[in-house]
Amino acid sequence: MTLPREKHALEKKINRELRKIDAEMLQFSLWKSEKLDELLRIALTIRNFGGSARILEEKFIF
Repeated sequence: MTLPREKHALEKKINRELRKIDAEMLQFSLWKSEKLDELLRIALTIRNFGGSARILEEKFIF
């Protein structure tokens, strides 16, 4: 997740939303959650405000 620097209020809002869905922060700007629909909604919010967001799907092979 990256946002333009002048959008600190939005960054705080996004962090609150991620915590609300029980997302786990793995590293700075790297979050893990099983709630895909909520992650998509948050990612769209980030992109709508000029930021970038990616969602990766974890898949166990063996």
